[in-house]
Amino acid sequence: MPRYEPIAASTHATQCWQRYSNNAFAATDAVAPLVVQELPKACMHLAIAFIPQGEHFTPVAVLGLQPGQNLFVAPDGRWLGGYTPAAYRGHRFAIANTPDGQQVLCVDADSGLLSDTAGEAFFDEQGQPSPAVKDVLSFLQQVHANRAATERICTALQARRLGNLWRFLFR
Repeated sequence: MPRYEPIAASTHATQCWQRYSNNAFAATDAVAPLVVQELPKACMHLAIAFIPQGEHFTPVAVLGLQPGQNLFVAPDGRWLGGYTPAAYRGHRFAIANTPDGQQVLCVDADSGLLSDTAGEAFFDEQGQPSPAVKDVLSFLQQVHANRAATERICTALQARRLGNLWRFLFR
């Protein structure tokens, strides 16, 4: 289970992070969540399904035919598909909301991607987030906003009883 901690100059000023080099972390995912904005690219390379989550549906990429199986991750961890879901591209980073409503970038402290010597710096010489960290934060904020839009769209589809079609087809 990931152990996310907020990225802060007080704890990460001298640390670096390495981009993940294999996708073994996803080897047992039979599905991956998608947001509506990535559907045009994803559908060119991956099977798309809408699965129930509680009373609503959410779009996912179908990656395997049985639980615990991802046919898009090679035994050596290479991604075999032509499109990588956004949920994987932000791997080991997450956004958390503070009590006052601000978004904070977090990193999985147990990911093995943190280092004192090798990789990309979290902060520049002036103590500001590095360009690479700003890029990760921007990407995750975009995915977060897209997820909210996806939920609104799926809720609208459900309100028009399109979800009942799924239940009818997959009883």
